[in-house]
Amino acid sequence: MRHELIGIAGTFAAGKDTITNELVKRLGYTHISTSEIVREIARNEYGSIERPVMFKVADTHRKRYGADYFVRRALERERPLIITGLRSPGEARAIQSAGGLLIFVDAPIELRYQRMVDRQRDKEAELTLEQFRENEQAEWHSGDGDDDFSFRTIKEIADLQLDSSKPQDEYISDAMRAIMNTFAR
Repeated sequence: MRHELIGIAGTFAAGKDTITNELVKRLGYTHISTSEIVREIARNEYGSIERPVMFKVADTHRKRYGADYFVRRALERERPLIITGLRSPGEARAIQSAGGLLIFVDAPIELRYQRMVDRQRDKEAELTLEQFRENEQAEWHSGDGDDDFSFRTIKEIADLQLDSSKPQDEYISDAMRAIMNTFAR
């Protein structure tokens, strides 16, 4: 039996969208990213969707409305559902509390940096590796609260960890096998 709810978190350019797209295509999941919700608010409140603005919006709204604010908004969507863009432990725990499978995706930073440069999205492709590393540090662990950015904590509590450093076809195959194995639990 498949999970009706999956939360996918992970470091920037790690392969979250790759596996999400496979699950949508193969198993008919609906996908919503908390980043879409943050972008919408950032555009409305600041007229910008640059990373520092989005960070500020996400942090402010989590502190004001609860650590799980963006996940609660996403949970209004049709199931089976995949929610991506998880940044805080409160969001990750909200997925698990709702009966969902929490997945964390990662790969070495140098590989992820090259992926980001290659895909040429926004102004982020202009970042140096050092700037990329500094930006990630802010999200790796900004505090111990449920509303703080903390990839570290999400990785620790994840039900499944995926390594996307392999060639894409192999990564997808291994990831799908690992996810399908959780359906039997």
